[in-house]
Order: sequence, then structure tokens, then C-alpha cells
Amino acid sequence: MPDHGLNLFQRLARRWDTIHPYNAAQAMRVAPIADPDRAGQAWAEALRALGLGRVYVADDLKFRHEALNGEFVRYPLAVLGDGACVAGHLTRELNRPFDQEDEPPFRPFVLNGNDGTYLGVVYQHWIADSVSIRAVLREWFVRLFDPGAAREMPVKHPQSGYWKLFGNRGNWRVDATVLANFRSHMRHRRVRKVVSRGPQDYPVRVSLHALSQGMPDRLRDVARAQEMKVHDILLAAVAEACDRHVPVQVRTNRPDISIGSVVDLRRHAAGDLNDTFGLFLGFTQVVCRPQILRDWQRLVRSVASQNRVNKESGLAQVSMFWMAAAMAANRFVPDKNLYKFYRKELPMAGGLSNVNMNDTWARRYHPDILQDYWRVSPTGPMVPVVFSTTTLGSRMTLALTCRDALMGADESERIAQCMTRRLESVAKDVQAGITSSVPA
Repeated sequence: MPDHGLNLFQRLARRWDTIHPYNAAQAMRVAPIADPDRAGQAWAEALRALGLGRVYVADDLKFRHEALNGEFVRYPLAVLGDGACVAGHLTRELNRPFDQEDEPPFRPFVLNGNDGTYLGVVYQHWIADSVSIRAVLREWFVRLFDPGAAREMPVKHPQSGYWKLFGNRGNWRVDATVLANFRSHMRHRRVRKVVSRGPQDYPVRVSLHALSQGMPDRLRDVARAQEMKVHDILLAAVAEACDRHVPVQVRTNRPDISIGSVVDLRRHAAGDLNDTFGLFLGFTQVVCRPQILRDWQRLVRSVASQNRVNKESGLAQVSMFWMAAAMAANRFVPDKNLYKFYRKELPMAGGLSNVNMNDTWARRYHPDILQDYWRVSPTGPMVPVVFSTTTLGSRMTLALTCRDALMGADESERIAQCMTRRLESVAKDVQAGITSSVPA
């Protein structure tokens, strides 16, 4: 298989991966499967059909995928025993590096529990985005529950880097981009920095939460009534929770808070990337002042307004310019100071990764077979906590990833409860629109 160039996001992710594992995960709860061996066989069949396996990187600029060709016995499906906790397993695996020679960048697992079977995979995030991994889990799923829908064609791999894919897209010009980045830089000079404890910050903890039945529908109705998006409400709830629970430096000249959003760039590409396996992500940010954070209605309107501007200006695509600048600057930053670099240049108190799977393959099988779906994002060097929300049918799940040294188990639970209480408060009365009540 030919080599492919590493794009900007992949190169940044691989740099952090040398300091602490930059792993992510996805898991689905399905109807019971009695035979884990069959699940392992289906996983092997899925990877074989997709042409995926181990990945080799040459001189940190090129990489290639290589099928395992019968070597799956060396990398078996992990079968979690009775009493195992999915969140505990994900916590361990997000902190465990892929450092075994020739190991594929995928670690699948299965757990037969009282409420069904959990099928999931922990993976090196630099190789793939959420879209790509959902395609892999789709092949695993259908080989177990709908074999006739399985594909036997390998996935495509990117032939171009970020610039060729996204460099000539979006409503922006070079001069406008430079000005926008300068304004963003100056605005972030007033943003709170997260408390830093150095290398102790790197390990993370994962917790999984299911929101109340019908939450996506109620949030959608509220959002439509206010001429905004569900994502705006979620992002405002993240900002409120981070303002209350993320430890930051208290400085009078840095009163604001910044929250980032991960953005799928595929629809902005010059070509069709629907069947391409890879990593195509950008990001945007919103900045909130203290007086706005204390008023829910003002907060959500401010977030919605900033998101509209971000979309119109193509900020997600423009983020590759920041990544290029960061890549250039990183050459002069020692590994031990990399976290400090991001904390200074792009201080964010939290992040949101939000996906609606109702327009994907998963909707066909929900809720009869596929009951819940979780996506787990890494914190990386930029944020201390990431909220990953996933909508499937009338259900929404939340996976929370927190830096363990900054937020212990109790505080992680409190920040998750803060967000879910806010969402429940917003959704409790659809006809009344967005409520101004503040959760306790």
C-alpha cells in the first residue's frame, strides 16, 4: 500500500503522543451476544475487509496502513470479565500507550453485562477521526447482526494534505485570515489560564453518562424556537460548567473563559471524503465574559452569535493556519514545555465534541439492536476537560474526559451533573423556550 502524508493535525497529535497517549475511544451498547469468540471473529473480518491493520510511519512525514493477514491471534479482542466497568477500562486504556512493536492502533473490547453487550475500541487518535472509527464499528456491528449489509471494499486513504483539501475553501482571504488570527490572539490575552501541575496533569479519567429519554428532541425544539442550534445550547452548558468547576488562575486581567469545539472538516473539503479513512478535524472557540456567564439567557445567545460568526467566516477551516503556526513553533519548544506552550497561546477551560448519529447507519438499528453509543475524546495538551455528546434516536449520551490531577472523581461527577442539570432545566418546558433558571 502506498505511503500517505501526515496532515497538520496528525503531526501535532503525534507530537503529543510522544509525551502522553493521545488515545480516543468509541463504544456501543447492543443486544446481548453470547459468544465473545464470534465478536472477535467479526472484528477481524471487519478490519480485513476495510484493509486496515497496523500502521507504519516513515520519517514522521509519511505513513502507510498494512493488513494483518492472519495475525489477529496476536492481537485478540479483550473480553472484560464479570463486574468489569466500561468507564474504568476506558480510563486505563486512554492512559496506556501503543508502544508494542508492530501493534495495530486499535484495541477492541467486549463486555457482556446485565443491560446488554458493550462493543468498543480504543484507538490512537492521530490515525482517524470519529467518522472513520464509526465506519469501522459499523462493519463490526453488521457482521454480527446484519451480515448482508457488510462491505468487502477497502476504505480510501487521503491523497492530499490539509492545504490542498481545505486551503481554497471557505469565505475568507489571506489578509482576513491574518487579521482574524490576530484578533483571536488578542482576545485570548484576557482568557483565564488553567492551573498547571506539569506532567502530573497528563493522566485522564473517563466517566459515562446517559441523559434522560427524549432529551435531543426537547433541546431541538427549544433551539428552533430561539433560532439557534442544539450545539449552541450544549456549548453554553459546557462554558457554565467549566466556569464553576475547572481550576484556573485568578487574575484581574484575565477574567474571561474560552471553550473550544471540535469541527468535522469533511464537508468543507475540495473533494468527497465520505469514504476516506483519516483525520480531518479543525476547531473553533467561543469566549465568554463573567457577567454573561452569570446570566443563562445572555450566555446562550452570546454563544449562538459567536458560532454564527465562526461559521460565516470559515473559522474551522482557518484553524489549520493556527495549527501550521503551532507546528513551526513546536520545533523550538522542549517536550516537557509543550503543555505550557498551548496553555499560554490558546488557553481554553474545556472542549465540546458533539455528534448527531441520526443521519448515519446507526439510526436504522436503534433501538431494537443498537441501544446506546458513546464517543470518548482525549484532552490532549489544549484542554483539561472534554465533553463528548452523542445523539442516537431520542437518546443522548455524555462521555466526560478529565485530567485526573486537576479534577478528582468527585469533582468530575460534579461537573458532569452541572451540565446535565442545566440541560434538564432547559428542556423541561419546551413551550416556554430557554429557561433562565439556574441549577443548584
